[in-house]
Amino acid sequence: MRNKKDIVLVVLISLLFIAANSFYTYRQSSILSLVPFVLLSGMWVFFAPTKLFYGLAFLVPLSVSLSKIVPGFSFDFWFPTEPILVFLLLMLILKSFKDHFFQKELLKQPVFISMLFYLVWLLISVVPSEMPIVSIKYFLVRFWFIGIFFYLAYFLFKQNTKNINLFLALFIAGLAIVAIFSIIKQSTAGLLNHHAAYKSASPFFVDHTSYGATLAFTIPFIGALALNAKRGIFKFLGWGFTIFLVSALIFSYSRAAWLSLLLAIGVWFFIYFKIKFRTVVIAGALLAGLFFTFQHEIKWRLERNTTDSSGDFAEHVKSMYNIRSDASNLERINRWDAAWDMFCERPLFGWGPGTYQFVYAPFQKSQNLTIISTNFGNWGNAHSEYLGLMSEAGLPSVLAFISIWVFALLAGFKLVKRPNISREHRNLTIACLMGLITYISHAFLNNFLDMDKIAAPFWGSMAIILALEYHYKELGNSSKDDLAKTES
Repeated sequence: MRNKKDIVLVVLISLLFIAANSFYTYRQSSILSLVPFVLLSGMWVFFAPTKLFYGLAFLVPLSVSLSKIVPGFSFDFWFPTEPILVFLLLMLILKSFKDHFFQKELLKQPVFISMLFYLVWLLISVVPSEMPIVSIKYFLVRFWFIGIFFYLAYFLFKQNTKNINLFLALFIAGLAIVAIFSIIKQSTAGLLNHHAAYKSASPFFVDHTSYGATLAFTIPFIGALALNAKRGIFKFLGWGFTIFLVSALIFSYSRAAWLSLLLAIGVWFFIYFKIKFRTVVIAGALLAGLFFTFQHEIKWRLERNTTDSSGDFAEHVKSMYNIRSDASNLERINRWDAAWDMFCERPLFGWGPGTYQFVYAPFQKSQNLTIISTNFGNWGNAHSEYLGLMSEAGLPSVLAFISIWVFALLAGFKLVKRPNISREHRNLTIACLMGLITYISHAFLNNFLDMDKIAAPFWGSMAIILALEYHYKELGNSSKDDLAKTES
């Protein structure tokens, strides 16, 4: 009898909720639609935090800006991922103090030390910020991204390296859903319509550039999983998804993403043919020397290019170096010039983390203004992770950021050369290196680390590299101990 009453009560509450939600939806408000997600997230947080982390990996590509769901708020965040990140971070901090959960071996890692300095300097830069509230939010976003996508991920990956495959597979699955949605949406206007591509991944991505950057970062991962697949069906699906995501990247019309993936393939080429790092450095120095020697001739040729972006792939590629009439390229130069002047005025602490878009307008020069220039900061940021950091948090912040990925790459290349590394782990490490290279190069032209879609694979790749490095160090120590016992 009691069970029947409980069932009736649940049904009544459900019907009342559906009725109330229908009414608010009719009044063009989606606020009650958030309730099931909040309840589900809450249950996951308290009853299955580890599973919640992997659920987060799947949800990251599918997250939507809150302003798209409930317009009118004075603040914005990615829903439902950022609330989940905050819950997980709070639990991680509590567990760290209660159960001595600290990963002490990370204190010997230059990558982690650089991350700590990066976060500390951002926090210091909040004090003289032009807009302290904006800067605090910027710092907190970076803090929970690194806390969960790097620190918690590192712990789970070093516990069991198979967790790496699960994390990557779920992230790829979420992104594949977005790619299918984007292709279908874009096909209604024509896949060769580059204007339709700009918002095809909305509301999951702000524009085609962030969508393209995420695709470029993810393609090496799906390739590695396809190579590592033991069963034929998984191999077939892996290569099928690889081809599909490459096609989605092409139709995203993101020129910077195309270029970044080509650079990543170049890294694979150097690793595969075992070209020495010294040779790469010498070749890079020679190219830099040739550039500075013939910089006037190069600039003259660039200024002669008047090809604008279009649906024709050849013309779209050629427009990549049009600095004469392409509005997108010229606006980047405008933003970079403003960021540089901001940095020169405040080289140590900058104007405050996250404040560029609100304070850069007076630094624009009349000769740099384009048809898409604005004084309201509503067309993106500095379009460069490096210049953006320099202008917002000074030189130490960008040096710390560069140190993070330099040490991560060095650790990755060292790991690839380990004689005892398995084929599967070697492929995953190479995928991490290639993915990081896509964003490191992309970051010269855009900045997306405030988005969960890029933050997850960026910090997650470093967690994978360091977790695998820890795994093989432990294997090496075990082998030494076994040898010592045998000798004794």
